[in-house]
Amino acid sequence: MDCSFCGSRIEKGTGTIFVTKKGNAVYFCSRKCEKNLLKLKRKPRKVKWTKDYRVEKNVRIKSAPMSKVQEESVETREEKEVEKPEKKKSKKVTKKKTKSEKAKSKE
Repeated sequence: MDCSFCGSRIEKGTGTIFVTKKGNAVYFCSRKCEKNLLKLKRKPRKVKWTKDYRVEKNVRIKSAPMSKVQEESVETREEKEVEKPEKKKSKKVTKKKTKSEKAKSKE
């Protein structure tokens, strides 16, 4: 069973059930969720620590058009990711060379 407010899983034997006047059952994992929904009348989509908020945010981010600056930054990040393995390999090679040079110099 999932919490009606935050969406987290409720273990058996824990949580509370609130039945409205209309007969709808609302499940809560904690007192925090219960107060936010019933007393403070907050919507789960607008509270940052809820599952609904995270889902809504992902939808907004994916559907929002990117500005030119954002597109450029994404492209540069992708280029850097491609360059990173090459740089790492070159660093390893240089480290090995320095170790072999040290061994030669000791002899």
